[in-house]
Amino acid sequence: MRKNRGSISGTVLGLLVFLAGVALIAFTFKMAYEMFMVPPSQALGIKPKQPLDLGQAGQSFVGLLLKVLLLVVMGLMGSLIANRGVGLFTGSRVHPKKEKPPESTE
Repeated sequence: MRKNRGSISGTVLGLLVFLAGVALIAFTFKMAYEMFMVPPSQALGIKPKQPLDLGQAGQSFVGLLLKVLLLVVMGLMGSLIANRGVGLFTGSRVHPKKEKPPESTE
């Protein structure tokens, strides 16, 4: 049986797409870490020893929820891109061709 090695360009493209997906996931985790290291009072715009402005705090809370949802979407997109890279990589690998059995001429 003869084995084909596959496409070099497909393999390289698959690896590059996979690494781009992993980089996007790493960037998402970095952004999430930075966002969650901010103290809640600062993130919500609450000033110490001042009356609580519910409008400002609510608006800041909605902004935080939006940022968290965007981080979730970025993480999902990064994983989908990495998965596509794995698919491209494995698709570029050609499996050995099976030999057809000889046809009978009866």
